[in-house]
Amino acid sequence: MKNLSVAVVLILASLLIAPKFIGAMVEDEREKVLTELNETDGISLTTSQYNSGWFGADVTSELTIELEEDGLADITLLLEEDLSFGPIIITDQGWHLALGYSTIKFKLSAIEVDEKIIDLINEKLHLGALLSFNKEVTTFIKTDEMRYKDGETSIVSAPASAEFTLINNEYIIGGFTWGGLEFEELGERFIIGNVAMSTEQQVVSGDYLKGTAILTGDATFNVANIDLYSQSNHVFSLNDAGLTTVVSLDNDLLALTLKYHAQGVSSSGQSFEKPNLEVVLANIDIHALQELNTAIASLPSNDSGEDDSAEVLKVLSVVAEKMLAKDPVLKVTDLSVITEEGKIASEFTLNINKDLFDVNNVNTMALIMALEADAKGNAPMAFLTKLGVAPMVDNFVEQGYLNKQDNKISFEAKYVQSQLTVNGKAFQL
Repeated sequence: MKNLSVAVVLILASLLIAPKFIGAMVEDEREKVLTELNETDGISLTTSQYNSGWFGADVTSELTIELEEDGLADITLLLEEDLSFGPIIITDQGWHLALGYSTIKFKLSAIEVDEKIIDLINEKLHLGALLSFNKEVTTFIKTDEMRYKDGETSIVSAPASAEFTLINNEYIIGGFTWGGLEFEELGERFIIGNVAMSTEQQVVSGDYLKGTAILTGDATFNVANIDLYSQSNHVFSLNDAGLTTVVSLDNDLLALTLKYHAQGVSSSGQSFEKPNLEVVLANIDIHALQELNTAIASLPSNDSGEDDSAEVLKVLSVVAEKMLAKDPVLKVTDLSVITEEGKIASEFTLNINKDLFDVNNVNTMALIMALEADAKGNAPMAFLTKLGVAPMVDNFVEQGYLNKQDNKISFEAKYVQSQLTVNGKAFQL
């Protein structure tokens, strides 16, 4: 019994002493993050006050996001942090064994937004960050229901929550849920239903904080519905829509697969079911892409607001040959929708012929000259008749540009060396 009492006393003593030493570790980690953030273009974070105690610290900082080169006013956030030191931390999310936890309150300034909206955001938005013993950083974001009314304008935003973990600046894992939004003004009504997002990605090249990172992994985004009403008329509707992206790396070649789908969409009196879009971008040289990312990130800031596309083209010309050497290709494997008259479907492939592309003169014309594409598709004749284009379609059928069989119109097209052929016949644009 005596040994047990001694053990309990030692544990309690350790828990009382540990926060003092852990606090120093938390401050060091915070300084490292500060340094990395300030190396990022367009972001400046300065700490004006750091009052450290035994079990925590009060911190006051100022974060400035520079948007002048985008023609917008800079955004300044005044941050007030309440730091708690481990090893045992109690938060709104429960008990944690961790180095530290920070709850953050902020105020927006230097931005042209209604002051009542700013006050509402400051009151309803809650931020927290947990630093684990293995230096993982988990960010918690929570918003309460927000209601705003000004004359005929009404905005109601449902509660939202997010949790993202950054591991060694290399892995990002997390998700986001939101109950949606309802906006009303002068007889117009706009509704966003439940929203959910999740991601699990890894930095395979570059630096995440410097904006040069190349990520692999997947991300999903889903929205239950989007509706627009005008004077009680249902103008637009989108139901059960989702977007999925997957980026993979194999033998230093990146591939991006994007899939969009929805259960149904209606607009301007037209209703469609199961709109689908599947896109594949493959054979992207990761080394060339990283060189391009780094070069673009190193471009001098354009504070004058002038067009800097010439500089971007100059950077692109340096890596164009390396990119094209791996034969990158863009494929739309499914672009389809189901109408009342039947299914409309198409697909196409696009690539750049490296033998025809002048890497020393990167411009739109050079791109068009080297572009190669092929496509095919079909649609029910009844749908085209409903649109009022049946005479034009019949004319193209007679000329051999379109095929007509079993009340279905189809085509195959190719574009090579600036010449478009449809069903094997040259087509003059």
